[in-house]
Amino acid sequence: MEAIIRVEECQEAVESDRAREPNEEFEEDSVEESEASSSSESASDEEDETERFEDPIPTVLGIDDPRRMQLTREELEWARDVKELIEGYPELENLSDFMYAQLAIISRGDLEDAMRRAIGLQRFRQEYNIHDTQEAGIQCLQRMTQLFPRHLLSFSFSQIEGTYLLIHDLTKLDIDVLTTQAKVDSWMSASYYLHTVQCPDLATIRKGTIVLVECDGMSVSFKKDFRLYQDMFSQLVANYPFVGQMRCFHTNTVFNLLASMFRKVLPSHLKNTLLTGMTFDGRLDTYYLVPDAETATNRVLLRFEETLMRSTKFLALSQVI
Repeated sequence: MEAIIRVEECQEAVESDRAREPNEEFEEDSVEESEASSSSESASDEEDETERFEDPIPTVLGIDDPRRMQLTREELEWARDVKELIEGYPELENLSDFMYAQLAIISRGDLEDAMRRAIGLQRFRQEYNIHDTQEAGIQCLQRMTQLFPRHLLSFSFSQIEGTYLLIHDLTKLDIDVLTTQAKVDSWMSASYYLHTVQCPDLATIRKGTIVLVECDGMSVSFKKDFRLYQDMFSQLVANYPFVGQMRCFHTNTVFNLLASMFRKVLPSHLKNTLLTGMTFDGRLDTYYLVPDAETATNRVLLRFEETLMRSTKFLALSQVI
């Protein structure tokens, strides 16, 4: 408790000391608008394509394009500022250079916002005993599939969308099974890593993951479900440096009402990313639980494991010239 209070004191100091004015929200179309084309820069890139990252934001192609891990000069400056700020407070945990870059991109150089997120996530990790490692992440996600069978349908990179697609069946997320605090903690921890796996590289962090949600047949207990979901949104979603678009299929009146309530507690940059009323020919699970549910679940977990490894390829900020 004392550590959390001292962390909050750090935030107050930042607000009066090093906070910057927030910039405009990132326009994801800019990824498609520009590409570094100087011949001298190209020659330099051939020598070490990860060492010098030039403006503007690079156009990227497939999942293994090394430019997916490139920072612009401006983003690099932001990331170094975020790192210097956070590591200047002994009460705060030192983060990976990848997370510093992630905070910088989502906060758009707003140090106050980056600090708020870092403090909120540290509090979340402490409360739910999250160690933030690849091994722990896989274990938590495995437990999630055991708590909610047939919930996670697919996870893959879409060449068409140029980003990752997560597909799940919300009707299988049965909150009633969370009968103990240990199970609630397990769900919260898995949700943390579910955010992590959706941010495997910098290009995805800029553009955001697309989440397809099957809602056909969903019912909720507003007294219990909304409280837990509200905790999830206020403690995790509001702080995790992440953008995405949630496309909800076959929604009914109950879900639409619930979605309108969630929008009120969502961070401003996420309020317009929850889309309801999407339609499709048949339930999504009929297309993804193939050849059977067990095989599909194992396939999702394997892709989670592969994707969690990608952020480890990021070059340390101290090595970037």
